[in-house]
Amino acid sequence: MNTPKLESALKKLFIINLFCLFSLTGKSQNSQINLVNSGFENKNLTPWIIIGNGATLSNTTVHSGNQSVEISAGTIVRMPITLKPSSVYELTGWLKTESGSGEVKIDITGVGDHNTGVSSALADWKKVKLKFTTGADQTKANVDIQNPENISNLKAWADDINIKYLGKYVPQSIKGIHPLSPRIPVSDLGIRQQNNSKMAWLLDAKFGMMIHWGLYSGPAQGEWYMENKGILPKEYDKLAYPESGKFYFAADKFNADHWASLAKVAGMKFMVMVTMHHEGYALFKTAFPGAFTSEQTHHRDFVKAYVKACRKYGLKVGLYKTLINWQYPGYYDVTGTDCKPNTFGYTTNIAHKENARLMKNELYCQTKELMTHYGKIDLLFWDGGWIAQQGTDAQGDYFWEPGKYLNPNNPWPVDRKYQVLDKTTGIPLGLMGIVRKYQPDVVANSRSGWIGDYAVEEGSAPVTGPVRSEEVWVKAMSMSPAWGYTPYANDTAHVISYGKLKRMIADCVVRNMILLLNVGPDRHGQIPGLEQDVLRKTGQWLKYVGVAVYGTRGGPWNPKDGEYGFTYKGNTIYIYLLDGFKDKEFIVPPLNKGQKVIRAYSVTDGKPVTFQQKDNQGIVLKDFHREDKEVTILAIELNKPVLP
Repeated sequence: MNTPKLESALKKLFIINLFCLFSLTGKSQNSQINLVNSGFENKNLTPWIIIGNGATLSNTTVHSGNQSVEISAGTIVRMPITLKPSSVYELTGWLKTESGSGEVKIDITGVGDHNTGVSSALADWKKVKLKFTTGADQTKANVDIQNPENISNLKAWADDINIKYLGKYVPQSIKGIHPLSPRIPVSDLGIRQQNNSKMAWLLDAKFGMMIHWGLYSGPAQGEWYMENKGILPKEYDKLAYPESGKFYFAADKFNADHWASLAKVAGMKFMVMVTMHHEGYALFKTAFPGAFTSEQTHHRDFVKAYVKACRKYGLKVGLYKTLINWQYPGYYDVTGTDCKPNTFGYTTNIAHKENARLMKNELYCQTKELMTHYGKIDLLFWDGGWIAQQGTDAQGDYFWEPGKYLNPNNPWPVDRKYQVLDKTTGIPLGLMGIVRKYQPDVVANSRSGWIGDYAVEEGSAPVTGPVRSEEVWVKAMSMSPAWGYTPYANDTAHVISYGKLKRMIADCVVRNMILLLNVGPDRHGQIPGLEQDVLRKTGQWLKYVGVAVYGTRGGPWNPKDGEYGFTYKGNTIYIYLLDGFKDKEFIVPPLNKGQKVIRAYSVTDGKPVTFQQKDNQGIVLKDFHREDKEVTILAIELNKPVLP
């Protein structure tokens, strides 16, 4: 028989994540919630509430209908809503930023621990979607569309915001430990995703550093500075020379060892350096004629120094490579017959088609160079597969040809001198064909238009939902509002705090995700001191709790947003208690037959935790300390493996 306390505690526990188990009942299933002026078609924004610098209706940038809402930087557009308690909802909307360096969010607030959000950083319209639940006594909430403060005062737009009622949330019991749905590699464009054994190192690593550093670090207005301001290449390229004065990309204090040693101290296991961003300035040596490189301007191959430092400090090597290049007007007019809107003033010109083809030549030349000049590369982060800042990466594959082979009839053929032939067939290889030929073990994302070995969730929005076991997911976010250096990186109000970073790591690992955290060194090559401080503190924390992080997998049960989650490894289950969990006891779900708890303890301080186990009922954990308000990690060690 169970004690009353145990039965009460079990009732609190047996709630599976809303994304997995809930009941849809009644006539209102999948019914639309009436949001007044959700498409922004009225004469004004009423009843939306404007908080901050301002918002207005736009009839020039719309997703559907005649109008959208245009939101200034540093503004929230809010709609108070009434919901049903203990219910599940789905919010959808369309978001757009002025450039890819911005970020626009939709948040559900006012529902306590169930607060959640989703964001987009795309310069084209993107549909976003999230599910959320309400508590037993919650009926009031807010829909917040937010364009956070940014250094360039970039605008954002939103349109067609809708909420559906999906049904009542019915708690259901968890019985035992069951394997989560596995990742099954598939083929796309002739290239098969890496098998699970080749993905294991990334899932083990959990935490990495991304570096955005380039000419844009001089003006310190973000990595999209060139496009945001519409600065033509001839003028923009002056940033690589002393004549640009205080905006000069001096690189005089660049020290790759400092970067890598900081990553190591922070508890990171891999790095990803931006070898070239959309501005078209390569931080490596390239043989492509007309390329603009650090070898020309600084007589240095920064990528070479970076790779050497990674290996010195035992870090896996990752390279970021953009497909697009703003040095080429043809990027906005690949056919030469339909120039897309752009800030540079380019108009339709038949010569743009050949110019776009030269851009593609450069990409193929440099892809081979990056895959052959620096030894083993562990991770490749593609970016910018979309054409003219429009559409998706996959929709640009007709131009870039990211698959195994090139199409001999493609309107933008790659010159023979930049082609790489398949050893078996003699057929010229596409982008991922080249990558796999020279780096057969590298893992790559989907931004080239190929499906990718891993998926990327980008931006600072919270990580929510169930364990992501069917795909490998990387959460990529920056420590401050921009990816490239801005003065915000020196302001505590804009840099992620130590506490929030711990929480983000926890939210990622309990969902089987990897956190890739970006820093933007200044024009001299130095990572801002405030960001360094946060990273060093995080590294100290990971020294104590790393056993619950590295080499683990998310699960064996789904997390509850804002309250708790789990990881496991071998015979041990780790329990992450977050600031939303207020009880003094925690109930671990029932184990499988024959599994017994040998001991329970606090990972942070190693002290024993009192536990009570009842067959097929669960384990009560109590008498543990919550000195760390953001994340407390407990552990239970079993007599046999968590999963067979």
